[in-house]
Amino acid sequence: MTARRPSRILARLGNLVLWVAAILGATSIVLTVATVTTGVQPLVFRSSSMSPAIDAGALALARSVPADRIELGDVVSVIGDDGVRVTHRVVEIQDAGPGAVSLRLRGDANGSPDRERHTVTEVDRVFFDVPYLGYVANAASSPWALFVAGILATVLVMSLLRRRGSDGSDADAGPGALAAVAVLGVALTAVQPLPRTEAYFSDVATFEAGAVQAHEVRIFDWWDATPCQDGPGGSITLESKVASPRYRQAWYLVPDAGAEPSTPVRVVTPSGAIDSLVSTTFTVADLGAPPIGGYRLVGRSQMKGAATTPWLSASTLSVSITVTDASTVRCGEINLPPSIVFTSPVAGDDFASTTAAENAVRQACASTLPFPCGTATDSGGIQSVQYRLQRENLAGRQCWSPGGELARPTNGYWLTGCDVWRPASTTPATPTTSSAPVAWTIPVGTGITATAFNQTGRYTLYLRVTDLSGAVSERTIQFTVN
Repeated sequence: MTARRPSRILARLGNLVLWVAAILGATSIVLTVATVTTGVQPLVFRSSSMSPAIDAGALALARSVPADRIELGDVVSVIGDDGVRVTHRVVEIQDAGPGAVSLRLRGDANGSPDRERHTVTEVDRVFFDVPYLGYVANAASSPWALFVAGILATVLVMSLLRRRGSDGSDADAGPGALAAVAVLGVALTAVQPLPRTEAYFSDVATFEAGAVQAHEVRIFDWWDATPCQDGPGGSITLESKVASPRYRQAWYLVPDAGAEPSTPVRVVTPSGAIDSLVSTTFTVADLGAPPIGGYRLVGRSQMKGAATTPWLSASTLSVSITVTDASTVRCGEINLPPSIVFTSPVAGDDFASTTAAENAVRQACASTLPFPCGTATDSGGIQSVQYRLQRENLAGRQCWSPGGELARPTNGYWLTGCDVWRPASTTPATPTTSSAPVAWTIPVGTGITATAFNQTGRYTLYLRVTDLSGAVSERTIQFTVN
């Protein structure tokens, strides 16, 4: 009796395996027949963004309907541009021409609609779903199911060959029938596997586990209508809200009319609850000490985790900022005045002679004529460059004129006209509309004086540059010719 007990246990286990396989096979047969004869489309859900209405592992049935029968709230299944089937609820319908509509979808568990719109003339609409049955359908089409089907096929053949039992009666046909159902069902599923559908997430996911099927990271919100505030010490503070405990904030510094870099200047990890305040302060040093000018601080949500390339939100929020000097950044677009560079002479030069002054200026300015030169730059373009050049020595104060004026018909230094701003020679000619530097030089004019350094004395050069918006920069240098 003891020896027969293991045999009974094995027989019961065998029957259990047969029944499980038969259930899998029967499920596959029913779904396959429904697909072929009625046009019903079975769908196995692989993720949970349609929960609680439809959870992961559910088996849903869908039927194709014309576009004009789709209503708000319907759950439909479409294939996106990436070739992946996604099943979500219709939240917006727009006319897209004769017989077509444009659909916006959203998963019930998602915080925002899907990014992609779908234009259809007909679409699969879900009309029935069963929780967990998708796991059964998945199991029926797995490689293990095919392996078991091979074993059951052997059992089926042996059952058919055994015509009579040991007691002379007909053998039990039950195991053979169960095996037949299992083999037929798995075979049909192998020929026509059930479609899997994603339910894309827009917020709910566990990135760290590495098991996310799809994810659309949601951008955070500003705290109020004035998200950027000027702070002490030349700093600024941005005020935003926590979007999700799964997200960081990545901030990128983008030059005006420039491209967004691949590396953020700051990544912030908020610690508060959703929609709580996040205050982030930036100094010029935090921004990487960029050149003076206008920029945008562009923020993206970044998924937490250890991925080499973190997931980022497609949407962005940005504010305009201006680096006004080497230690100050301010909110908004500030019209910075033009910058002025003196190439030669420079402040404090002390030349040993007029010849030394002429040679130094010729070399620095790459010119055959010894006249002061330099550059002027403005991000929006330059309207004009003006100068005044005066000299003081034993003859008193005299001022350079290129000639052509009624009281000063030829070039040279005159005792009058020191309060007159005169146009400098520029390349390119002003006004300009680009941020490219403008080269300026003191005009030579016509006359007997071919140099601005024909006498010794203390020289003062005034420069005034005006940009297109009217902002003005003025600089003064002094140098000496001995």
